[in-house]
Amino acid sequence: MTCPHCKSVEVVRMGHYYTKSGERRQRYKCKSCGRTFVLNPIKPRNYPEEFKEMVVRAVVKEGVGIRQASRIFKLSPNTVTAWVREFSKKRPEK
Repeated sequence: MTCPHCKSVEVVRMGHYYTKSGERRQRYKCKSCGRTFVLNPIKPRNYPEEFKEMVVRAVVKEGVGIRQASRIFKLSPNTVTAWVREFSKKRPEK
């Protein structure tokens, strides 16, 4: 096993952590650079543009509140707010 940062082979185990889904993940520490890492990091959730548009349409055109939309679509209210701002910059209303 090699460190993804400095490519050193001097790597030791350094505990574990639990993901939000309850999965146990082993952590490692590089003795050379001192950085910690996991072998297969969890990739961030990337939502398709169609899904984002559906959420924004629900908030803007259908009159659903941001907190209500976040509960319906199981998203953070901050995510919904960011998407609304993002789409308002792309398509300004007349």
